[in-house]
Amino acid sequence: MSHCTKFEFSYANEEAIAKAFGKMGLSPTTGLVSMFASDFSKKVLSKIGYMGTQQFRAICAETADNFNLFVCKVEEGSYKLLIERDTVSAGDEAVMADLALGFQKAYISVAVDETVRRIDASGVPSKVKETLQGFEIEFGPHYEYSIHVTVTGDEITEEVRGVKGDICTRLTEELESLLSSPTAELVTEWKPEYTVVHEEQTLKIFSANF
Repeated sequence: MSHCTKFEFSYANEEAIAKAFGKMGLSPTTGLVSMFASDFSKKVLSKIGYMGTQQFRAICAETADNFNLFVCKVEEGSYKLLIERDTVSAGDEAVMADLALGFQKAYISVAVDETVRRIDASGVPSKVKETLQGFEIEFGPHYEYSIHVTVTGDEITEEVRGVKGDICTRLTEELESLLSSPTAELVTEWKPEYTVVHEEQTLKIFSANF
């Protein structure tokens, strides 16, 4: 392992959010979402023009069973997922929790797709495995190099394995850009492989093209 980085997960990119909805089979739209302090202000006062306590730009989508997902822009480069339903039924909380996890995984898979696209564009073959905890990207002539993306609640751990030299930091740039807010603290543990001058032909070609 050349390095291991941990950071707090955040929705950080509007295009990636829209693609995540697409992965879930949902059609996203953009709009203005208002936050209300009570059901009364939402259901009654909003009908006479009250805009709520806060308004956010949001990417929105609705499921077939009428759950509404809103990914609201809370600050530059940071978005928050909200899920609601007009008519609440028994078991809705469990469904909303599943939707939140499903959307998070879809969003992370978009970041993984972007990383794979960059690897493939450099001329190095790659493949992705989905795991219970996240994703594994394997690449190289014999798939001897890998990036492991692990999700634990709201924390992301990324590990680059088998790669020598500082190219490992470029491998994870896309993941860090899409999965963390601009103000997030990234805690990195460097391994001896990071300081090794790589002589492997694949890594030389990869480093020149990536």
